[in-house]
Amino acid sequence: MKNFYVLLVLPALLSPKLSHAQMYSGEYQQCNQAISTIDIIECVGKLTKKWDTRLNQAYKDLMERSNDAQKASLKTSQRLWIQYRDANCGFYADADGTISRIQASECLRHMTMQRSCEMEAANRWEGGPEPGCE
Repeated sequence: MKNFYVLLVLPALLSPKLSHAQMYSGEYQQCNQAISTIDIIECVGKLTKKWDTRLNQAYKDLMERSNDAQKASLKTSQRLWIQYRDANCGFYADADGTISRIQASECLRHMTMQRSCEMEAANRWEGGPEPGCE
């Protein structure tokens, strides 16, 4: 079981930057209908908050069902994942032009969604994916 929690952090640390197709698919498209950059960023920000709430609940649930060693591994992996997410999305934020703000916002949404789905799956050994994680 200990190796399972290593798997929670390794994909994030070893994966390349998100592809354009992955980031701009799914629920992002509802935000892409907005007229201005600010509207798109606000829309994506609301989606990110929704996923962050799910992620925090999944993390809490996983901590509650884990033994002490697993809790330490999970805490470490989550801290490292947050550092990776912030640095990875910072890559997009550091680009020139206003589109970089949209790219950075979408990066945060997408990575938070992926991590939330991963944690929810770790809490559910049986059954299909949670809504939005298909």
